[in-house]
Amino acid sequence: MVGSDTRALDSQRHAYNMDLRTFNRLPLDEKTNYMWDHGNCISQRMVENRYILCIFEINGFYVEAIYSKQNNRVNAILPIMGMDAWEAYVDQVIRKVTEMN
Repeated sequence: MVGSDTRALDSQRHAYNMDLRTFNRLPLDEKTNYMWDHGNCISQRMVENRYILCIFEINGFYVEAIYSKQNNRVNAILPIMGMDAWEAYVDQVIRKVTEMN
C-alpha cells in the first residue's frame, strides 16, 4: 500500500473513533487537518492583531486553535477543559450584544 493510501485509511479510521484523548496524541499537522476536515468553528477572536483564536467543536469535544496571521498557519491546538478558556469568548459576545443595543 502506498503512503498516501495508508494516510487516507488512517484519516477514515480517525473520523469514526476520534475522541479528545486520541486527538491530543496526534502531531500538530494531523490535528490541524482533522480539525479542518471534521470540526466546526463556533467562535473566534483576534488577539493583538497577530493571532486568530478559534473554538472548534469536533465530535462532541472542543479545542482552541491558535492561528498566526504572520506565519499563515496554526501554531497550536489546545483542548478546552474548563471555564477559564471560555471566558474570553463570552466577554466578546457580551460586548457585541451591548454594542448592538
